[in-house]
Amino acid sequence: MTTALVTGANGHIGSNLVRELLAEGFEVRALVRENADLRGLEGLDVDLARGDVRDAEAVRRATDGIELIFHLAAPYQVWDRDPKTIVEPAVLGTENVLRASRAKRVVVTGSCNAVGFTRGAPLDETSFREHAASPYMQAKREQELRALALADELSLDLVTVLPTAVLGPHDYRKTPTTAPFVDALNGKSPVPFAMNLVDVRDVARGHLLAATRGARGERYLLGGDNVDIPTLAHLIEKHTGRRPAEGLPPSWVLRTVAALSEAVSAVSGKAPMITRAILDDVDGGSPLFDISKAKRELGYQPRSAEEVIVATVQWARKMGWLTARAVDRAPVAHQ
Repeated sequence: MTTALVTGANGHIGSNLVRELLAEGFEVRALVRENADLRGLEGLDVDLARGDVRDAEAVRRATDGIELIFHLAAPYQVWDRDPKTIVEPAVLGTENVLRASRAKRVVVTGSCNAVGFTRGAPLDETSFREHAASPYMQAKREQELRALALADELSLDLVTVLPTAVLGPHDYRKTPTTAPFVDALNGKSPVPFAMNLVDVRDVARGHLLAATRGARGERYLLGGDNVDIPTLAHLIEKHTGRRPAEGLPPSWVLRTVAALSEAVSAVSGKAPMITRAILDDVDGGSPLFDISKAKRELGYQPRSAEEVIVATVQWARKMGWLTARAVDRAPVAHQ
């Protein structure tokens, strides 16, 4: 029986990946930080290893005897008073995992944000973001570059997977993807732009497919349907009874709001609604992606956008995140 290590196993993607691996007969070791929120792993038969990926010795112990590594541990947050708290764990953690690895294969979870945003045709894996202003974009870009360089230096069998906008079950903290989507479900925020939506369970399956079928040194976008603004608003209305606003205010309004939000956050310590660095990274583009490579080479077959939205509405209802009106219209989960 193959033993797999999942770092960041208690996160949204990580907890779904653990479920996928267990269902396929793997033994799973889960590396999580001390005092981590373990709701995503509750009731699962996993070997818990405690430690921070920035701690090289803790990583070495966790990788001992492991045949397959899935490295997911990295902060998913878009702002912090100290940007190093976002960038350093992603880059240093990846370095520690790869240097400790004796596994036959390592799958590193990057992000579609390392591919970039488009003003035209959907982007594929041949695109790589050249610059990043915001710390999260910097983290994902630098993480993947470091992983590729180390894999070459250490002769590691590495595959990189790049999830798009991940939604769906077992998100207990409202990730920066889920939170604004739930606001849109409740009619509190607009559908901001066209985007590529994917169910977290398909992303989990894509990780396993990448591990077993992916080509050494390749990167694979794990996404779903590209959905335009009116279609996304229609699907939300269909399943909540409330149609969200569509599109964003003019750029000068967004930049003004971002500057004010940053000023407030500098005092409060709470993350701003939006930052000028994020606006610089987006630069009027949209996160639209061509996932044909993963379909062709991995046999990856994600759910439709409507199925993703239904699953997300079901989860939001279960977690008590929907307003009374949205709850009345929300489909009942069958999980």
